[in-house]
Amino acid sequence: MERRPVDSLMAAYAMVSGVVLLLPNRPATWPVLATFHITLAWMALGWPGGAGLRARIGSTFPRSARVVRAWYPLLLLPVFYAELEVLNVTVHSGRMFDGWVQLWEEALFSGQPSRDWARAMPLLLLSEPLHAAYMSYYLLLYAPALAIWLRRPRADFDLAVFTVMLAFVAHYLFFIYFPVEGPRYRFDAPTGGIENGTFYRLAHQLLEAGSSQGAAFPSSHVGASAAVSIAVMRSWPRFGLLLTLLTLGVALGAVYSGFHYVVDVIAGLILGAAMALVAPEVYRRLQGRGRVRTEFSR
Repeated sequence: MERRPVDSLMAAYAMVSGVVLLLPNRPATWPVLATFHITLAWMALGWPGGAGLRARIGSTFPRSARVVRAWYPLLLLPVFYAELEVLNVTVHSGRMFDGWVQLWEEALFSGQPSRDWARAMPLLLLSEPLHAAYMSYYLLLYAPALAIWLRRPRADFDLAVFTVMLAFVAHYLFFIYFPVEGPRYRFDAPTGGIENGTFYRLAHQLLEAGSSQGAAFPSSHVGASAAVSIAVMRSWPRFGLLLTLLTLGVALGAVYSGFHYVVDVIAGLILGAAMALVAPEVYRRLQGRGRVRTEFSR
């Protein structure tokens, strides 16, 4: 079974992120995390036994196996995200680099916009659309991929998934090796009446229940949204334009809501767009290597 570019990417991330589990500050659960990372790399790269196991699963459950194999990188995102705060604590013993980012923010904007904007403009008519736009990120992750999947151009789907995952890998490595909490942990949540808004409450409750500490710089919300927009733009320009507008909303909402520094947003936009722009060339090169490997293994 041919190894796809996204398989190589997932294996590389599993190894580069998992290597921190060799450090002395590793958590008590490190054997479970190490097993997950090794198994993912083993299956993705087709190490001894892995390729055969994939082939047997594919022959036994052909349709289901194709669907799972196509979607597994996106389905694993919540797992990758959840382990970030464990991995970055292993590296830095809980140290966060917000002080650096706040200095950059102060130098660029003569203040802290993520703290001051909503305080200066506590308007429900502004707050609710921006909080709703920020939450559209979760729709952006999966709805465009599903739309491309249903259109059935599998090559477009595979490239789109690779593009998005390349952006996430770049962001998540920052979160592990340069963790930043973000203004949500450093400043009080904005109030002044906007806390009564429906989308305000939903956004804050969602992050309170499931955010991973140290995952602020660069903003993966903005970076991944930008990568999705660019990926979709290649094969579906009108839809991609709509997603670009949503990405702008995610960026503005991230700052107004006090979830990200402006520097987070700018860095996320640059990193996400850069990964999306180089993704096709990286994809082609990895695809060529996967085909050579498959032919050689025969």
